[in-house]
Formats: sequence, structure tokens, C-alpha cells
Amino acid sequence: MISIIVATDDDLLIGKKDSKNGMPWHNKEELQHFKKTTLNRTILMGKTTYLAIGRPLPNRKTIVVTKSGLDDERVEVRNDLIEVIQEYKDKNEDLYISGGASIYKQALPYVDELIISRIPGKHTGETYFPSFEEYDFHLEKETQLETFVLQIYKKG
Repeated sequence: MISIIVATDDDLLIGKKDSKNGMPWHNKEELQHFKKTTLNRTILMGKTTYLAIGRPLPNRKTIVVTKSGLDDERVEVRNDLIEVIQEYKDKNEDLYISGGASIYKQALPYVDELIISRIPGKHTGETYFPSFEEYDFHLEKETQLETFVLQIYKKG
């Protein structure tokens, strides 16, 4: 399954340039959810997101999609997002697309599932998750956790 995994606030904010990890908040419970969901899986992200994190995340295969190249042998560097998505669909292998905004926007027409952690409130930042209303996703499950609401959307 091809999934987008993202944390947003009430306004779909996802990023803040001058923060430690590129995120507008620090939510330990949500980070644990991300880790549990993606552990021993393949995650894909853009170069800006990868550089904000600063390293490959442990126990995950990391694919970085960039047109400008990246010199880091710890990750697989690719330049065609749609090609990677199609490869994983063809292999029937899970792929978790984990940022940033440009990668999310390009991937939306091709993914099967959205895993959205809704962090309560309005935060400061400048990067937003794109609108996904036109892509025929429906809310399949919503779970209230201690510090955020987990929403699972499926296509179709």
C-alpha cells in the first residue's frame, strides 16, 4: 500500500523552517506513532525534509527524491517520485511518503491511504499540507489519542 503519513494542525500546517526538526511542534506521542507505523518499512521524502531531519531514521529504508542530487550513501537517492511509487505498487510493497509539501502534492493522485495526525490548535509556520478533497478520499477511521487525533483516509 502506498500511504502518505503526515502531522498537521487545524489549518493543515506541517512545517516550520527555523525549528529543530522542521516541524512547528514537538509532540512525543505523535513521533512515537510515526516510528511505530514506519519501523522496518520504506519511507520516502524530499531533500528538504531529509536535510531538516539531518540523518536517515533508524531501522527504515529511506528514499530521498530530489532533482538536484544528494551525496549521502546512507539513503537511496532517486529523481522521479512517480517512478518510485509505481515500483512499490508493482511489487505490492508498502511505501510511506513522509514529506514535504511538494512531495505530498505530487503524490496525492497516486496514493491509496492518508494517515493524518491532527495536532490540536493553530501553530506558527509556513508550510502546509495540500488540499486533498478532489482526490476521492473518505475518512475510514478516527481515533482520539491523548495528544492528537489519528485519522485514516482511504481512496475510493
